[in-house]
Amino acid sequence: MISKKGGFIIHHHNKLRDLEPDLLSMVCNDVEIEPQLQDVIGEQLSSGSNLAKKARLDIHACGFWEQHQSPFLEIHVCHPNAESYKQLEPKQIYHLHKNEKKCSYLRCVLDIEHSSFTPLVFTSTGGMGPECLRFHSCLAELTANKKGEHFSRTISWIRARTSIALLRSVLFQEQSEDVK
Repeated sequence: MISKKGGFIIHHHNKLRDLEPDLLSMVCNDVEIEPQLQDVIGEQLSSGSNLAKKARLDIHACGFWEQHQSPFLEIHVCHPNAESYKQLEPKQIYHLHKNEKKCSYLRCVLDIEHSSFTPLVFTSTGGMGPECLRFHSCLAELTANKKGEHFSRTISWIRARTSIALLRSVLFQEQSEDVK
């Protein structure tokens, strides 16, 4: 969970990458996992932008934030108890990873895809960054309205599913490390 050597760090990410589109499909049409971005040809983007051919983001969901807008979402899971974060507050850790993702993808999504970009930063211990909290709140509101349920029940259900996905990924990792 802490070291990238020999672990299954990506498993945290993939559990959430698979859960979020499942939740989004209840309120959005055309939800896509790992959509390929358009190639950057002749564009001058800011330093640090991902210019790789066939670059991908985690999720694309038509009509989430606004009816005719198609936001791209990128999931990042970090372990807040890692040695490299011991001097940082959780708020600083979320901010660090949000900025890292925005530096890599924001200009490309805005200038080339003409869309919006939302980084969803989670911790392996169940925390969520501010953008992630806002995203889940909006998702819960849309889902509750569509199903005719109370917001509080819907947001609790979304948080429970997210927590279970993180817990399963942690348990899977621990079992895999026991096998080594």
